[in-house]
Amino acid sequence: MKISITILVLLASWSLAALSIFDIQYTTTPGIDNTYPSPYVGKSVTLEGIVVATNYQGGGFFISESISGAWRGILVLDRKYTVSIGDKVQLSGTVNEVFGMTCIQDVAQLRKIDSNRPVPQFMNVTTSQLIRSDEAESYEGVLVRVLNITCSQVSGPKGRFGVTDGTGQCLIYPGVFGDRTQRFSIKTGDQFSSIQGLLVYSFGAYSLSPRSRNDIAVMQPVFNQSTSWGRIKSIYK
Repeated sequence: MKISITILVLLASWSLAALSIFDIQYTTTPGIDNTYPSPYVGKSVTLEGIVVATNYQGGGFFISESISGAWRGILVLDRKYTVSIGDKVQLSGTVNEVFGMTCIQDVAQLRKIDSNRPVPQFMNVTTSQLIRSDEAESYEGVLVRVLNITCSQVSGPKGRFGVTDGTGQCLIYPGVFGDRTQRFSIKTGDQFSSIQGLLVYSFGAYSLSPRSRNDIAVMQPVFNQSTSWGRIKSIYK
């Protein structure tokens, strides 16, 4: 009987406090440092999501709601639990702001609901949407993709580089997942068909962080094969 009561209490504690990622992230208040802190800072919450990135440099992973969108992704800073991309998890922890980025810390419980779930689709955005804090904040922790872009700056701070699609320059911050020494060889004028990843806030700026080299698609040059004049003349013989 005691065991049954304990199980019921645990289940009730998990279900009653459940919030969506959107609930935790959404805010219109910029805060004193203009980083738009969560209204739940300092509070214990329970939430669930699909793991979309692991091995973040601070020791953690990102989760997303099943349908990606603004305010629907968040960082979980935790080294105790092992998760994989595609895991659907439910967890309890404390909402905090770490260097201006909303995250879940002090994870007390984590339960894997399912595995091999499809990763939500990336949101296509313009580079200008990832610059200003009043708009970029909504994409913090969210899977986003910029298209048809050109490298406009190679000497950005902390190994970051700038790209633009013509609407404004945003920053790309490679190497924050997995091997932190990994960097990309790039020069001004290099073109990409797309770069995708997670939008993070660090060192006072928003940056798009690819999860691996696979998230960077270089624009393939088009080569026109030279035509032999001898070949052309032979056609008209």
